[in-house]
Amino acid sequence: MNGLLVFDKPKGITSHDVVYKVRKKTGIKKVGHTGTLDPLATGVLVICIGRATKVSDYVLSSDKEYIAKIKLGLLTDSYDINGNILKEEDVSFNRDEIEIVLNSFIGEQMQTPPIYSAIKINGQKLYEYARSGKEINIPKRKISINSIELLDFNDKDEITIKVSVSKGTYIRSLANDIGKKLNTNGTITELRRTKTGDFNITEAIDMDKFSEMSLEEIDKHLLPIDKALDNLKNIKINANFRDRILNGVFYKLDDEYSESEYKIYCGDEFLGIGEIRKIDGEYFLKMKKRLIGE
Repeated sequence: MNGLLVFDKPKGITSHDVVYKVRKKTGIKKVGHTGTLDPLATGVLVICIGRATKVSDYVLSSDKEYIAKIKLGLLTDSYDINGNILKEEDVSFNRDEIEIVLNSFIGEQMQTPPIYSAIKINGQKLYEYARSGKEINIPKRKISINSIELLDFNDKDEITIKVSVSKGTYIRSLANDIGKKLNTNGTITELRRTKTGDFNITEAIDMDKFSEMSLEEIDKHLLPIDKALDNLKNIKINANFRDRILNGVFYKLDDEYSESEYKIYCGDEFLGIGEIRKIDGEYFLKMKKRLIGE
């Protein structure tokens, strides 16, 4: 079994819990997820099975879309409602104030990840520093907010937003930063990931239904590995060169190529990810990641 499964992760379990459930159900050890979702969060979680684990980084680096509910005037140590309350104040805003602040976040910027995160500094995860009470300087990271939309507002202190972001963006930090720009604080109370790259919540499998599926039914829901690589362009090779490129032989190209990586096909058969090499002014294709069986 090789391919991708898209789950609608429920609240209260971790991404690793989903991986464990898939391993136990399928009997396959080679299973991995493509981006951690906190226990509070629900929504799209792409699971890679078998050879598909080789493309997990490509899914991980794709843009994400979330729907987030934010309570303004509230600060917790984790920037979400599951954390310890550090500060709470009565605040009230109008829609124009909210819209102006939200729009100011569109584009590239530097963001400080929350202390309760799995980012490693000096070999130790940030949440381990937090739990031990140690202070640590958290470096900012470059992220991008592609779009942000106000979906709902209670005309006082609760907003619901839909936001599209780049890899590495923490919505909990975004909520806190939105609060700061409004001269208060902000905390996530609900979070749902609706999209990861080209994987949408509409194609996601409910975890309860998954537990009742047979292996044959699971196999029908399995998506092909190359769906994780829709951002890469295609190159087709001649059928008589198929086995040779799979064995590492360079394939000479007739044209110039600007991209560094391509999906390699032989007819309609997906073979893997290739990289372009320029040698003595000529272009060659080499197999970088073989994604087909022996």
